[in-house]
Amino acid sequence: MGRTKPEMRNYAQKKNLCKCLECEKYKAIRKGSRKGKERFLCLACGARFEKDNNKNKTEVVGLEILADHLNRSSYRMLSRKYDIGRTKACELVNDELKVLPANYELTKKLIDISKYSGKLVADGKYIPIKEKANLNLPPEIMSWVGKRNKIPRSAKRQTGKRGKTMIWGCDYESHDIPHFELGDGENYIVINDYFRKLKELGYPLLSVTVDDKEEIPRMAKRYYPEVIIQLCTHHYSRKIGRELVTGAIKVKIKSLEKRLDRLFVLDDEYIPTSRVWSQKMAVRLINEIMELTFKYELILDFEKMIGGIINAKDYGTAQNEMKYLLDIFWPQVFRKMRGQFEKEQIKKVGKLITDFKGKYENLISYLKYPHLNIPKTNNMIEGCNSQLELCLSSIRGFETIINAKHYLNAWIIKRRLTPFTDCRGKFRNLNGKSPLECAGVDNSIIEKLRINGLIKQKKRGK
Repeated sequence: MGRTKPEMRNYAQKKNLCKCLECEKYKAIRKGSRKGKERFLCLACGARFEKDNNKNKTEVVGLEILADHLNRSSYRMLSRKYDIGRTKACELVNDELKVLPANYELTKKLIDISKYSGKLVADGKYIPIKEKANLNLPPEIMSWVGKRNKIPRSAKRQTGKRGKTMIWGCDYESHDIPHFELGDGENYIVINDYFRKLKELGYPLLSVTVDDKEEIPRMAKRYYPEVIIQLCTHHYSRKIGRELVTGAIKVKIKSLEKRLDRLFVLDDEYIPTSRVWSQKMAVRLINEIMELTFKYELILDFEKMIGGIINAKDYGTAQNEMKYLLDIFWPQVFRKMRGQFEKEQIKKVGKLITDFKGKYENLISYLKYPHLNIPKTNNMIEGCNSQLELCLSSIRGFETIINAKHYLNAWIIKRRLTPFTDCRGKFRNLNGKSPLECAGVDNSIIEKLRINGLIKQKKRGK
């Protein structure tokens, strides 16, 4: 005869056994602890459970997990906070992302497009997406694989990280992001789709500020023939310095000047005659500075002249500086000093002058149309790129392009609903307002469309 329940309980207590929550037999043993809770393994049915696990867990709200995830919380952090597995957290986030409305539709339904300033600051952003790369093996290897049913280690199918590019832009006055497009790269197909949908929205594009890329201006001209193109002056200045490699030269000259300044007595403009070593060192440092300045005079003067043109006070000053560069500096002054410069420097400067001629008008568009207040740099969208990069760093790449689109759509909507806190200068008055409010959407509607409420409304079919 088998034991009764009281006898089984007494027997289990003697053998340090516990009651299983699945089969209700006293054949569970302790298997360590986790987060302060004891864990058990049933020897009868193999079930694993924790102490007090018979109580129903509080229901995890996917909306809260999504909000935390968009605030840079990784799946590991979400797992610890909500006491769920990382896979479960990922499933909850993906389920909530799927029911969000598209950012394009949000702009189309809520915003009076005529209230946009029409001054767009656009750029591309690399988005890491994981994809499997299938290797095409030659017939001889495939026959060898068929015989041994095994792929050689050197030719195994590997998983590589390949990225997509997101094209997006901010309206300059409202800082709002009306639309974005995700595609294979910063090519004319993706950019064409971006501006085509902007045209369908009725966005009143007056100017577009971009970096030194040709595709965005060309596609913008296709749908907006009268648009004003402004190339980012900051990007172009960095390009000149990168091509001429003047950064290292300036650093070296500056370090020599600092060493020279330390030789002088405080508040004196001369070195005392008693300090013979200091006088000799000063002469040597001055000679080194003069040699560097003389050797790289062409590229240093050229870089300074380009900076003076694209950052001039007004359009007339820029025109005069450009005339001096093309009519006097390069053909006359340079011709007399040509023998003292290296041929490599001359080639670089000549190539950059040709490039600058073609982009000159687009670099000073903000000076030509001062009444439009066109932004001369795309720092605004670069700041958005930096903020998005902080969130992407905890993800390390999306599995599919669909997941990437859903996440980017949610992140942009959340940003459009979040009030500004750190705007400075002429945009200080935007603090406390969200981009949608700056674009003319009523504040009462925005309060209903916070990220959680937006998802709930979509689920109800509204």
